Amino acid sequence: MPTGEEDRARVDERDYRCVVPIEVRFRDLDAFAHVNNAVYFSYFEHGRVVYLREAGGGGAVGLDDLRIVLVDAACRYRSSALLGEVLQLGVRVGGMRRSSFTFEYRVLGPDGRLVAEGRTVQATFDHRAGKVIPIDPAFRALVERYEGRTFDPQVPVPPWGRT
Repeated sequence: MPTGEEDRARVDERDYRCVVPIEVRFRDLDAFAHVNNAVYFSYFEHGRVVYLREAGGGGAVGLDDLRIVLVDAACRYRSSALLGEVLQLGVRVGGMRRSSFTFEYRVLGPDGRLVAEGRTVQATFDHRAGKVIPIDPAFRALVERYEGRTFDPQVPVPPWGRT
């Protein structure tokens, strides 16, 4: 795993409007005493809910608000996270199409080291009908307002390349 100075960073709130502190708990650890790889996806899930709550003005997020399904998830592990560390999880929407959008994640350690990066793709979904549906214009407007930018649904979301 990289350990150089280039991996020292911080979650820049201009790039990540939603920053979530996450304290590493004992149950997050694997046999090698660092955060298990699968746990990062739980961190991302928590970050998505916080993002939706913040973007919506701080109110509670109910199941009816989560009209999405996860269709792809990826994580790159850059350095170990240890018990008791308070990580900073940056969450942002990276792109929106007609019926899907991406969340991007950046996890930093308390010393600013890059711990992990991730991306998930969500599709808006009608659970009763069992099918993908277009992104609601009100949801699109909410995200664009929160992010401070617009998303062109005609622009393809680029593949998640190596950084």
